Amino acid sequence: MKILFFVEMKNKFNSSAIGKDFKSRGQGMTEYIIILGLIAIAAIAAFSFFGQTVRGQVAGMANEVGGEDGSKGIDIAKQAADKALTNAQKNMNMKTYTEGGNKGAGN
Repeated sequence: MKILFFVEMKNKFNSSAIGKDFKSRGQGMTEYIIILGLIAIAAIAAFSFFGQTVRGQVAGMANEVGGEDGSKGIDIAKQAADKALTNAQKNMNMKTYTEGGNKGAGN
């Protein structure tokens, strides 16, 4: 009787929530890392896509937070946005595709 009770308790302990909790914590951490990676990729894509405009705005905000004048960074952002608007208004096709990209990048 004691042996049967011991075997039942051992089986109960092995299949208890302790093992399941450890697995779910690992799964949660994996999901967190995947989501964090996706957010990082999205941020990199946004900075690449909006390029100079976003960098100028971030520079202006950083200067303002530091107690300095951020108008220089904001002016750079405005110039980049104006340049992008000018390029967007032009008629582009596959022949001029790289030309538009180079102008937008400031090359």
